[in-house]
Amino acid sequence: MNPMTLLLPRRSGVCLLLMAGLTGLFGQSASAAVASAKRLSYIDQNQQCRGQPLPATVEHLTGEAWKLDAKGKQTPLQEGMSIDEQEGVKTSPSAFVSLSLGDGSRVVLPSSSHITLHLNEEHSIPQVILEQGQVESYVIKRTSDHDRFQIVTPVGVLGVRGTHFRVRNDDGGEALLEVLNGHVAVNRDEETSGSRPARSAAKRTQSPEDEVQVMARQGLRIQKQGTLTPIDLLPAPRLLGQAGQTGNVPVWQLIMKPIEGATRYWAQVATDAAFLDIKQEQFSNTPEVKFSGLKAFFYHVRLSAYDAQGLEGETGVYDIFYYPRTSRVQ
Repeated sequence: MNPMTLLLPRRSGVCLLLMAGLTGLFGQSASAAVASAKRLSYIDQNQQCRGQPLPATVEHLTGEAWKLDAKGKQTPLQEGMSIDEQEGVKTSPSAFVSLSLGDGSRVVLPSSSHITLHLNEEHSIPQVILEQGQVESYVIKRTSDHDRFQIVTPVGVLGVRGTHFRVRNDDGGEALLEVLNGHVAVNRDEETSGSRPARSAAKRTQSPEDEVQVMARQGLRIQKQGTLTPIDLLPAPRLLGQAGQTGNVPVWQLIMKPIEGATRYWAQVATDAAFLDIKQEQFSNTPEVKFSGLKAFFYHVRLSAYDAQGLEGETGVYDIFYYPRTSRVQ
């Protein structure tokens, strides 16, 4: 049989999927595969074939976490599970989850965090509603004003076209944003709520004073009122050494050089360089952070410090082979 072409239409164009060597004209298995595809690829405003961002897929999971359906029912989360629109993810106090979106973007949830996913169908804008905790995002580069990744917080909407940034809610109802690469546009939208998606980016009318640009290596505490003024982030801590790798219960201690203006320090351990498969994290009021219960492995360690506003600074990454040498007491 001659190769066939499957046309997947969406508004302004079509995406072509070439299917060669078919033994039958859309048998049962092919029909099931097409039926199971919730959203087809589409042509964007630049006439490029794009994949839909949702549903997202659970790429890595450490600890206990749950998938929440549209009604809030919880199901134990598993790697490979799909998270679609109106569904969410909630992590326990010792869990880490990374999600991959269909457009190439990635979202990482640390412990005690909760997000809900939404999608602007008209412009395929993925929206992450930050209900609780923190989210770290790696967003692919965008070229269209109406093709943006958004994080929605109780006090503002963060719109990006390609960057690496972190955002979290604090106990006082404010949000904190740190941009590591690229830039993020912050819009303090009074109609935004953490329990519902933001208005379409295409339908929102903004004046210049409504939107603040936060550039790379800058942070911003997003308050409900007052002027929004980005500030420079603290530099990344420098690792001086390590200790505590011996004993019946080894405690891995990382020693950092103190940073002026730092109120606390943070260290995160992952098995991959992208920090999508995170194993542990620890905070300390001193530049010494301790881990326990880790197995011997080649780890990637990420260090940062927090300033008086609660903004997390730039990160320093180190590759360390951890080998706990246990010793017996005679």
